[in-house]
Formats: sequence, structure tokens, C-alpha cells
Amino acid sequence: MSDFRFTRREFLRITGATTLALSLDSLGFLGGTAHATEKVFQKWEYKGWESLHRDEWKWDKVTYGTHLVDCYPGNCLWRVYTKDGIVWREEQAGKYPIIDATGPDWNPRGCQKGCSYSNVMYNPDRVKYPMKRVGERGEGKWKRISWDEAITEVCNHLMDAIQNHGSESIIFEPGGNGGWIHLLAGLRFFMGLGATELDIDSTFGDFNKGVYETFGKFQFCESCDAWFFGKLILIWHMNPVYTRIPDCQFINSARYNGSEIITIAPDYSPSAIHADEWIPVEMGTDAALGLGIAQYLIARGTYDQKFLKEQTDFPLLVRTDTKKFLRQTDIEGKGREDQLYFWNPATNAPVKAPRGTLELPCDPALEGGYTVILNDGSNVEVRPVFDIYREMLDRDYTPEQASKMCGTHPDTIRRLADKAWKARGHVEILLGWNAAKYYHGDLIERAMCLLLALTGSVGNKGSGIRGWNESLFDGATALMLQEGKGAKFLFQVGGAALDKFVLKRQDPEITEEIAQREWEKEANKKRMGMTPPAFLYYFHSNYRDAWNKKEWHCPTMKRSFDEYMTEALKKGWWDGVVRPAPDQKPQVYCFLGTSPARKNRGWLTNIYPELWKQYKFIFTIETRWSTTALMSDMVLPGAGFYEKTDTRFPTPHVPWLTMTEAAVPPTNEAMDEWEVFRRMSRRIEELAEERRFRKYEAHKGTEIDLSKLVEFQTMGSKSVEETLDDALKLSVQLGTLPQGTSLQTLRKDGIVRFTGVSKLDIIAMHLQTEIKPDEPIVPLTNHTGVKKIPYPTYNRRITFYIDHDWFIEAGEELPVHKDNPKMGGNYPLRMTSGHLRWSVHSIWVTDDVLARTHQGRPFMFMNPEDAKKRGIEDGDLVRVFNDFDDFRVHVKLTSAARCASETSLGQVIIYHAWEPYQFDKWKSYDAAIPGMIKWLDLAAGYGHLDYYRWNWCTQPIDRAISVDVQKA
Repeated sequence: MSDFRFTRREFLRITGATTLALSLDSLGFLGGTAHATEKVFQKWEYKGWESLHRDEWKWDKVTYGTHLVDCYPGNCLWRVYTKDGIVWREEQAGKYPIIDATGPDWNPRGCQKGCSYSNVMYNPDRVKYPMKRVGERGEGKWKRISWDEAITEVCNHLMDAIQNHGSESIIFEPGGNGGWIHLLAGLRFFMGLGATELDIDSTFGDFNKGVYETFGKFQFCESCDAWFFGKLILIWHMNPVYTRIPDCQFINSARYNGSEIITIAPDYSPSAIHADEWIPVEMGTDAALGLGIAQYLIARGTYDQKFLKEQTDFPLLVRTDTKKFLRQTDIEGKGREDQLYFWNPATNAPVKAPRGTLELPCDPALEGGYTVILNDGSNVEVRPVFDIYREMLDRDYTPEQASKMCGTHPDTIRRLADKAWKARGHVEILLGWNAAKYYHGDLIERAMCLLLALTGSVGNKGSGIRGWNESLFDGATALMLQEGKGAKFLFQVGGAALDKFVLKRQDPEITEEIAQREWEKEANKKRMGMTPPAFLYYFHSNYRDAWNKKEWHCPTMKRSFDEYMTEALKKGWWDGVVRPAPDQKPQVYCFLGTSPARKNRGWLTNIYPELWKQYKFIFTIETRWSTTALMSDMVLPGAGFYEKTDTRFPTPHVPWLTMTEAAVPPTNEAMDEWEVFRRMSRRIEELAEERRFRKYEAHKGTEIDLSKLVEFQTMGSKSVEETLDDALKLSVQLGTLPQGTSLQTLRKDGIVRFTGVSKLDIIAMHLQTEIKPDEPIVPLTNHTGVKKIPYPTYNRRITFYIDHDWFIEAGEELPVHKDNPKMGGNYPLRMTSGHLRWSVHSIWVTDDVLARTHQGRPFMFMNPEDAKKRGIEDGDLVRVFNDFDDFRVHVKLTSAARCASETSLGQVIIYHAWEPYQFDKWKSYDAAIPGMIKWLDLAAGYGHLDYYRWNWCTQPIDRAISVDVQKA
């Protein structure tokens, strides 16, 4: 045996390094990054036991950082600690200044995902090098190649697609991960090629359609600190305890301050635990609950008449013979088709409803029936919308009737209505994107909006409803369409003066908000190339088969899905948006900041067998090996986490622009997206020269010149930092950021508060408010306040009556209740979902630290009584199935899930977003979801029912899916 001896100093050095290595292993270093391990075992000088503790808090660098992932609204500011080229830890910065001294401040912001971000950064599943598939897709056989080889191959495939099939055969699907400037770099590259870009809102399913139908927009929201001022806060189709961890403090503080918090949900959700009351409701029947409340309020006369007359369409006259609005063309035989009428009791005659203001020309009638003489001399009876709706509510939606539909006791409905009236002006509905994913989610949201209108709870601090909004960093938003750098190019994104002049001549009463929307619609057709994916899926995938199963749709759908699609296209409602063309085969597919194989409903059945195999080439820039990356042809290692300088996507929900500074260089051969797309642009230019193919036509006659692609892509900037600095300074000029803001000041402070709303970006303009330095952001005040600016709806008012032919045919011209269709077949259970507490989408699901805080594997909640009937025990592996497909998952029994009974369907809950490769045969819960869309999503050509960026897009359904469960 050898004589192995060492000194005390050597012992401490070795054991200290070993302890450090063990802690690094828990952070994933030993499995993830060799560089980090090498740093640990470098010889270091021991100077006494105290130095062990002192050196723990000696850092080479401390920077500001946030998390460039789609954890909306996010924007949490952290301090990032770096030593020896390794990010060791992060902690909440806690430096948010007080805005409104009458409410709580924002400190601190963060969650368990944020404080383990550096752990995920060094996870073994990081993509480290450019990798090319050498086996079959999904077989797992890869070859490491150089960046030059990878970029050349990608660009050759892009050029082949453009030359042989047209640029729109290139499909780009963006997501929410990666940083604002870097994501826009991808958008700009594919826009520069004239490619097809899939609308992110339509692929996510986060379009609040019912809110949009009501207000003509859904992307208005207050800053989260305004929640504190709500007197009655309804957590409705939202689970903030899971999904809004940094913002929950405002709800809790409001409760301590005397506000009442009520959670409305079919299951006893985690957020119900922290509410004053839980009101159970059958899955997807919330519209009935809302209409029962409305009937009770109206019948008692407890509603805000002034608000209804001034702000809503309730005084507008409707013809009883056609169910259509009374129009100027009816009375005069000419004029505007969207000029509508009130009834003026003072003159006993119809009067034109103003279109350029919400100021009332008279005190219009809300009730009654009246006779109007038409242009042809005939008489027609007309009634105000309110009168028609009141009659329907009294007939069909008394609390007793509504109770039979939604399962909520009639007394509870009345009690909730009384609470809402008591809190009038300050009813706050915390709506997420759960309702949006129900088949009749639009009806649910329209009923919610009705409650707000009846109580006048719009445009006040602590009131209203919310969508999502990514805006206010308008200098960056300009990157979507600017041809060059600086303010002189702003006319290209702000709506050319000539275009607005033409719109004003066509409609002298058009608002700036509507004019900007109309300009962007045309700009998208000519340049941006965005489209809802429904057309790609309908013509080139198997979704069409599911969508044509009439038994999986609502019984009130009168015709086949094919017939509705054919009519919508024939009438030109989607002209300039159907991309690629039905006869244009998709060739190249790039996804960025998203994972379609995990996200797309029914991907294994709807996309993989047909569309996925049509693609000649599939590539991505990724930080980690997602399921979709594993099913691709080439995976390029993206810089992420704390490896690049950028900002989080901006949102009024958190009224600060928040940055991440590159704390360390990208790991191994990873590269940020801005640089990748710059290099691709250069290589495309070279290939265009070699092939003598430089110019071609894309979209609506737009000429593409590939010889100028680098100039277009970079706008003359030499780095992402230069691009970011220019965007910040441009935002200062636009008035959305304070004077003097630059990359230098943002590095110093980490955050900067938004100061105003510009007229550059339609998404920002949807806020219709002014940002005040000492108050939360409160949207829609330009509508409800002294300005009286009309809403961007068809009738320029908050809209409850939609007289589009398809809506009348469906019986949905007014908000009503309809049961969930049996999507997937006739089975006794309904599968619902929500966002996972332990991960932002799938990014953290492989993290070993967070995996120790739950089962560490996919699981599904199920009621014990439903499980007992099927011989299932806690922890069992079960098969979940329907007529579409099946999957296997372990079950967790809980009484919080709804139990099946004679009057109620049973519920199973599986929170997303596990990776499909974590399931047997890579079949996740999405395998059993057909991905239906409601046929009314295709209705257009009616004022605000028309597509533009992130708005009026088809909505994939994944809630209340019909299933059954058996022991596997």
C-alpha cells in the first residue's frame, strides 16, 4: 500500500474543490459544461479559513439580468453573479421605485424558475454545436459540423425553395423565447426573403376572441399594480398562484386592504385556496353564469344606464325582420353601410349614431319598439339592442335557468350579482388564456364583458378585463418594417401620410387607431407576410380531417367546415393572407423560440404524417434539445440565458423595460440569433450572386432584392448592442422612454419605466390611455374619459350585437351559452389543462432541481371517485383515450378535480408543458387533442372582424376534450 500523505492546507484545497464540484454537479455543470468543471480544479491559494467565506462573495462581475423566456408578463429584474466565466447565482434586484404611494410597490419580482435559471443554463440538454441529422428524423443520429457548413447548407435550401417554389414556401414559426431584439432579427430575416410567417397568437391559442369581438381589440391591459384597487376581483379562467407568482402580491395585498377575491373554476384550483370564496362551475359553462348575473342585474334595474348609452351598442336600432342593424342605406338608399341609428324619444324619430365620437347627440332609448319608414316607402319595426337582449335574458337566463346550465346555485348567482353591483366601477376580472382555448370561449368572454358593462367597470383604476400586450418599446417594434436606421425611416411603420390621407377621405370620422390598424393590414399583405396557420394546416396537413368531423363541432354549426372555408375564401375575406397558396408545397420550415411538436394540438396525427414529411428541410436555432429539435434536420446552438444582451419583450403589465446584459460568453459554439441571421444574410447574398438570381416578387407584388439583404437585416449596425442602443434612442424620440435613455443608462439601472404611448404601433395604440408618472397604467381612459374616442369595432362602440350573417345563422349575434362539443367522441370525462407551476412551458421540465419539487415526471390529476370506478389507484400508470388517439401518464388523485355525477361530467387535469419525449412512445397529452377550431373564426369582412398581426386569428381548441381513462 503506498504511503499517501498530504498537508492540512492540501487537504482543505482538495476537499474544498470536491465540495465545490459536488455543488456544481447539482447545478448541472459536470454534465453540462466542461469549462465550468475545469475552473473548479484549478489550483488556488489558501490564506486561512476565513478566506473560504470571503471568497464566496467575491465576483468578477455583477450584472443585471432578466429571463428571456415566454413567462408572460415576466420582466423580473435580477442581479447576476459571475466568477471565472461562470454564472454562479442570481438574486432578485428589488430596486423598483414606488409609483403609486396609495398601493403596494413592485418589490421583489421573481419565482423559483428565475432563481434556478443559471442551473438550466448549464443543463446537460444544452445544444453546444451545430448538429446535422444523419439518420431518419427523430432517430437520434446526428453529426457535428462547423458553423460555415451549417449556414451554407441552410441558405442553399432557402435558395432552392425560393427559386423552385416561391419564397412563400418557406415557413417561419416564431415563439416567445429568446429576447426581443433577437426574435425580431429572425422576423426581419424571413421578412427580407418574402417568406410566410405563422402568427404566434394563433399558434399559441392566446387570442382572447370574445374580448376582441366586444371591444374591437383585446390587447389592452393595466399594469399589475392596478389590481390592488379592484373592489371585487374575480379570478376567472386564470390561476395566478401558478402562473403569476411575482404579481400575486397585488391580489393578496388587495385582500388585506378589504377587496373581495373570488375564484370561479370547475376545479378547486390552487388560486381558490387563497380566495375569499370559490364558486364552482361546470367546465365551459361560464357564459351561462355570466348571463344569469346579467339577467338578475337588469331585472332589478341595477345597471349603469349612462355607461350603456354612451359606451355600448345597446341603444343602436335593430330591424326585427332581418335581425340587422338599421343602416343609412336602409333609410336613404345610399350612404354608409356602417352608419347606424339611435331612437331619440324627444323627437320620436331615429337619429344617426356618431361614428367619430362617443358624445351622445341625444338621450337615446334603451327599450321599446318603433316604426321606421325605409327608402322604398315600406315600414319596418326596430328595437334597441338592449331591449332585444333584455327579453332574451328574461326568457332563457334567470338564475334558476342559468343554474341548470352551469351547475352554480341560483342563490350564489344572485349573491355574486349583488357583490358586482356593490363594487360597480371597480369589478376586476383577472382573465387568462384558458377561456380562449374552449370551443365557445368567445361566448364566455363576451358574457364577462357584459358584466363589466352593466357595472360600468371599464376605464377605471382597478377595473376591467385583460388580454396580453407586447408594446411600448416602439423603437424595437420599428425593426419589423424599417428599411434603415433612425427616425427618418419611421414613416414606413407609422403609417404613410398619403395612406392616412386616403383613409381620411374615405371616412372623415375614422380614428387614428382604426387608421393605423387598416394601414398595418395592408402592410402585412405586402411586406410582413404574417398569416394564421389555419390555411397552411387546412391545405397541407391532416387537420382538415379533424375539422370536417361535424360530430366534433357544435350542433348549431349548420354546414360542413369545408363549406364555410370555401365561402370565406370565395368572398375574399382572407385575400392576401392565405399563405402558402393551396397549390404551393411547403419546402423549408424554421421554428425559433418555440417547440411545435410539443405545442401543436394533435401534432403526431395532424402534422407529422403529412406536413412534416412535405418539408424538404427543417432547422432551428435552439438552446436545448426540445422534442421538435430532435425531429429536425439541423439544430444550431443558440445563445440564451445570461449569454446575450437584450431586453425582455415589453408589456404594459409590467411598466418597465427590463434588460439582460451578457454576463458570460455563449457556451461552447453557441451564437446569438442576431449574429446567426447576419451571417445567413451574407451567405444568401453570395449564393444569389453565384446563381445569378437576385430579384423576385413576393406577397402582393413586393420586389425582393437579395443583393441588399445584409443592409436590410442589420440596418447598418455592426452588433446587437448597436441595434439595441438605436432602438432605445428611437423610443425616446417617440416619447415612450425618458429623455437620455440609452444602452449605457440601461446597463446602469437594469430597468427604465415607460413614459408614454406613441402612435407608431397599433398594439400600443390599443391601450388608448396616457401613462402618468404616479399611477398604474389604466387602459381605455381615452374612450371612457373626456376624449370620448370611439372603439375600433364595426359600430365604433363596445359591441354585444354582431349582425354578421354567420353569427346570426349560428344564433350568436348576442352572447349566449352553448355546451362544449364532444371533441374526440362521446366519453364521460373532460380533459382540461393549464400552465405548469414548475416550468415556463417546457424549458424547466428537465431541470433536476425543480424536478425534486414534484414527481419528476408527467402526471395527471383525477378525482378519487372517478378513479375508484375504474380500479385506478394513486400513482398508477393509466391510458387516456378517445376516438382521436391516446397517451399514457401517471395519475395523481385529488378531490380538487371535478367528479362525474348524474348532472356533471368528470374532470381530469394535466398541466402543460411536459416534453413529449417524457411520455411513452413520445405521445403526450396533445396526442388526444384533435385541435378543432370554431367555424366562426373564419368569418371576416365585417369591420373589426378582419385579420392583422396577432388579432382576429383562428384559435386552436384544447380544453374540455372528451376522454376516458383506464389502467394501463
